[in-house]
Amino acid sequence: MEIHHHGYLLTGDIEKATGVAFEMASKILEQGLETLHAHSDFLFIENSPFSVDDARRIRDRSSRKSFSGKGRVFLIKTNSFTREAGNALLKTLEEPAGLSYFLVATGSSENVLGTLRSRLVPITFYPDAELSKEKREFVEKFLSSSFEKRADTVKKTAEDKNKAASFLDSLELFFREKLIENFSGDMADLIEDIGRKRDLLRGRSASAKMILEHLSLTLPRL
Repeated sequence: MEIHHHGYLLTGDIEKATGVAFEMASKILEQGLETLHAHSDFLFIENSPFSVDDARRIRDRSSRKSFSGKGRVFLIKTNSFTREAGNALLKTLEEPAGLSYFLVATGSSENVLGTLRSRLVPITFYPDAELSKEKREFVEKFLSSSFEKRADTVKKTAEDKNKAASFLDSLELFFREKLIENFSGDMADLIEDIGRKRDLLRGRSASAKMILEHLSLTLPRL
């Protein structure tokens, strides 16, 4: 099992986000998807808005001992939170009783209080974005290359900031597809890191070469 964080915020295409959240819960509890709903350590709440009563229900369930010994998993699917519910859930996140995992699937991160967002690892699923055949082949060739060949690619790509940004977009889309196919904490961390690199690239004084060089050394080889 490779779930590295206690909480994830899955946004964008809410159906894709929810599907991945169920996969994550299945991995954590080592339970098949078809029987997950009946698992004593799993709670799925689908409600808009997510209410303070929902938050209290999670707090009460999280205070109980894990039946399986693998922790408890709480999956929330909603398009809005009341402020009281957000604050109540935040308190549970900050002071979890025992091992608990919180998965929040919603259409936009703006639906969630900033303080609550800061406690969750963000993953965004874009509804229509997909890699072209040409960009997919480019990414796959890059990831399968030696570090020396990656360095050559980085040197050429970094000459144009827009080209570098497009490359980061392609990398992110590629790994998001992999994440949907098979969730892992390593993959989620990798996507988060690519997002941070893209934010850095937007800065006026940012060095595209340094940013891409760092990624070329840390990205896994296919």
